[in-house]
Amino acid sequence: MNALFHHLRLAREFARVGVIRKSQFRVEFLTQVVMDTAWYLVHIATFEILFSHTDSLAGWSRAEVRVFLGFLFLSDAFWMIWLGQCWHFGRELKDGVLDSLRLRPGAPVFVYFFQRFSLEACVNGAMALGWLLFALWDIPGALAPLGLLKLAWALALAFWARTALSVGFTIAEFRAVNSDLSNLAWEVTMTLADRPADVFPLRMRQLLTSLVPVAALSSLPAAFVLGRISPLEAAGHTLWIFLLGLGVFAWWRRSFRHYASALG
Repeated sequence: MNALFHHLRLAREFARVGVIRKSQFRVEFLTQVVMDTAWYLVHIATFEILFSHTDSLAGWSRAEVRVFLGFLFLSDAFWMIWLGQCWHFGRELKDGVLDSLRLRPGAPVFVYFFQRFSLEACVNGAMALGWLLFALWDIPGALAPLGLLKLAWALALAFWARTALSVGFTIAEFRAVNSDLSNLAWEVTMTLADRPADVFPLRMRQLLTSLVPVAALSSLPAAFVLGRISPLEAAGHTLWIFLLGLGVFAWWRRSFRHYASALG
């Protein structure tokens, strides 16, 4: 419990430093908000145009896809708020600047991946939350007490999966320095995550809900809240992805112990 509170205090300090840093670069702040807002609008417009020609997309209705997009946007905002540092991992590993992680007051995996707090992403997160609540308004019972509990569960699953995948993709960089494999993996992941998993063939869906749980970023949480999967099935997915995340973190720590500075 003491370790948990310690890392929460570290997160608070990261957030404080991030707010101070971004308050000095207002043009960059505004530009990032505008770019991410445009990304949201493109996704919304794409699906709205598709549904002007059909009533169902792989079994998902217009209202259900709006909920799906809400989870996609909000999990992406979480990634931008806390995990943007992972985008720089390959270069920093190559440059040998990770040595200081061994001296910092916290678990290396937490200190590295959560150090770059993004204030502008909080604005996008607020917009994403607003869209999700708007989408859920049309779903009977979604905003009732039980529905809100399911929503909290679904969001926790999406955020955990984002964290596990962010850490997991960087493990490849330890084996192939200067490969940018983690960034490539994220590009592919985002391409797969921005559409309901049901549009893919069965084998691909099984992969996206198990070994590489991309569906947990958006499709699975939305399906749970919408009642497309049962609580028991959702619990099974949650348990598996939770254990997978713990395994990924342990693997990353083991890889980091063998890390050698480029200067060393």
